[in-house]
Amino acid sequence: MATIEIRGVSKSFGRVRALDDVSLEVRDREFVVLLGPSGCGKTTLLRVVAGLEWPDRGRVLIGGQDVTERPPRQRGIAMVFQNYAVFPHLTVFENVAFGLRMRKVPAAEVRQRVERVAALVHIEELLGRYPAQLSGGQRQRVALARALAVEPEVLLMDEPLSNLDALLRLEMRAELKRLLMELRTTTLYVTHDQTEAMSLADRVAVMRGGRIVQYDTPLTVYQEPVDTFVGGFVGSPPMNFLRVRLGPSGADEATVVEGAAIPGPAGAREALLGIRPEDLQPVPAGTSGALPCRVVVVEALGAQQLVTLEWQGQSLKALLEPDVAIRPGERAWMRPKPQRIRWMDPVTGEAMR
Repeated sequence: MATIEIRGVSKSFGRVRALDDVSLEVRDREFVVLLGPSGCGKTTLLRVVAGLEWPDRGRVLIGGQDVTERPPRQRGIAMVFQNYAVFPHLTVFENVAFGLRMRKVPAAEVRQRVERVAALVHIEELLGRYPAQLSGGQRQRVALARALAVEPEVLLMDEPLSNLDALLRLEMRAELKRLLMELRTTTLYVTHDQTEAMSLADRVAVMRGGRIVQYDTPLTVYQEPVDTFVGGFVGSPPMNFLRVRLGPSGADEATVVEGAAIPGPAGAREALLGIRPEDLQPVPAGTSGALPCRVVVVEALGAQQLVTLEWQGQSLKALLEPDVAIRPGERAWMRPKPQRIRWMDPVTGEAMR
């Protein structure tokens, strides 16, 4: 059982608290992504799990064993870094075999395991080359093969695709998902790219300021963000947040959103209406429950068009089908899908339940 348990881990660098009482559990054979902006603590947390940083407080368990005080080599892990970290003076074969030779694996088994993992990541024809003769994507495959060759209980990945161009990153993302689905290695993956997180993860841990803000499946994180930070960080374009006034009965004085229950404490006068751009529908003028908007900008994106609108002095965005006739300066009535509305507290930014 290659589970990872992080229990109340804190870590400071001088006056900067990088991790603040973080707890997280990764199940056996699960792919978990640590997602957040730069400086949120995700790489520090990964390095604590790897044994490259020592926590000020808290424990790390791998496979049920407390490894907090153990060096990296005794944790049953392998790590793939952002900058590949392949050895330029060694061939691809020797790079992949490096960890096996350090473990004094017999030569025949080394060759067998190197050839097997090279075939998995499609570099079997490159084994005789040196890193300088490889593209960025090929070098990243070498780094991944080296990590997988030692058959680790846990695979740690620190933004492994961020140095690749957009097209190659898309290709490698699909390849990585296929490979790890096949191997079923417990994986902890760090990224600031929410598209990577949503497409790869079984569960996503969204981090901010050294804390885990939300930990759930990608779909739940996307559709039911726990606060305005998660709603604004996950999704491109991000979730719209519109400040609305509430009447005594809880109905919105400005516009009645049919079928959408407005939660919150009795007497609340305002709320934030959170709605994803793709969940705004153009409807005929005067439709009940629709927002009368002014069209500001229309951007053609091919499969969709991104429309920037203004409603009561507030900006919002909508993703519409490319054949919807809409032009800047016009009036447009946009109706939120009631089941997709997320109500937020305007003071704390937290979801209202």
